[in-house]
Amino acid sequence: MKCKSVSGCLSRRECLGAALRGAALCATLGQVWPTHAQTGHRVALVIGNANYPGSTLVNAINDARLVHATLKEMGFTLTLLLDSSNAELLSTVRHWLASAASASVRFVYFAGHGAQYRGRNFLIPVDARLRSEDDLPGSAFNVNDLIDRLSRFETGVNLLVLDACRSIPATSPPPGTRLRGGTGVLPQSGLSATLAPRGTLVAYSTAPGALAADNPQASNSVYTRHFVNHLKTRGLPIETVFKRTRAAVLQESGGTQVPWESSSLVNDFCFSTDAAGQCNGS
Repeated sequence: MKCKSVSGCLSRRECLGAALRGAALCATLGQVWPTHAQTGHRVALVIGNANYPGSTLVNAINDARLVHATLKEMGFTLTLLLDSSNAELLSTVRHWLASAASASVRFVYFAGHGAQYRGRNFLIPVDARLRSEDDLPGSAFNVNDLIDRLSRFETGVNLLVLDACRSIPATSPPPGTRLRGGTGVLPQSGLSATLAPRGTLVAYSTAPGALAADNPQASNSVYTRHFVNHLKTRGLPIETVFKRTRAAVLQESGGTQVPWESSSLVNDFCFSTDAAGQCNGS
């Protein structure tokens, strides 16, 4: 509903009173029926890393390209990054964030290897050489820093999807390296739980600390294939997209992979509205 200017008043006082009442009504409507965040400028950063030395992934590049093509059909302005080094990843994210300040929707997707270090999550570039978990902060991309940077935007919706728990790429631990529980431990598999700040949703292809298997028998990972399938359903709220994705992945994996999300979204959101322009599909 749009608030129109007041006309036809008999006096200046009546015009002022009508304008104030109209402003109050608009403010109230804005609180009760928040606008759907799918309108306006929408940007996405899609990253796929697969060619790790000694640990090449089958699905990650295909997954990134599938998400990229799907978002392109939906009218997103896109940046695609494949098999990136840490320097390329840092530079691309920095420039993308600067260009995304005025966007109504900011979407980041990553497919590849990921790991956690002392409660922080890292996306592993293809040039990472990890001898122990202490190498992660200087050799991989800190997801928590990205989430913090996205949280600083005062408007718009932030979506981060991580199909990134596919074990750890081959490491070369130094002589004398001990297993977890000692010094120089190897990176821990899986990602840790992260609380999403207001206006942000973070989705994981599997539960915290668990692994999502690469799928050499198919072009795409089970998670991304089902996510994109439900993403295309018009009018489907984002929460329902992930709920349906989780159910499908659970069934196909025999209950071994459980997708997980952390959300602090405050407005209704869907990637594309239904024929009536609504975001209330079921």
